[in-house]
Amino acid sequence: MTWAERVGDLATNIALVGINLARIFTLAASILATKVDDLVTSLGERSESGLARTDTASGTWVRLPAAVLWGIAAIGLRLVSIVTVFVRQFTGAADDFFRTLAEG
Repeated sequence: MTWAERVGDLATNIALVGINLARIFTLAASILATKVDDLVTSLGERSESGLARTDTASGTWVRLPAAVLWGIAAIGLRLVSIVTVFVRQFTGAADDFFRTLAEG
């Protein structure tokens, strides 16, 4: 085995280690995105059934800020859910790319 072949084998092994390390990070990011998406979905599915409304006329001004905050929280949860779906799709595509690169 010549010196050039040894260097080529070493470079190939280093490249394969780098590719597999990238796959580990993409799989970890995919798992993290799945867990965050499950948490956000769980929070979004909960209802306000535990909250009791008061029907006093003097307390109506309190309901408006609470309704606005619930709406903002719902929009925030939906945005986080959308981002986690994109992250899962991206990490899946990146993992397929790195797998194909390692096999080729």
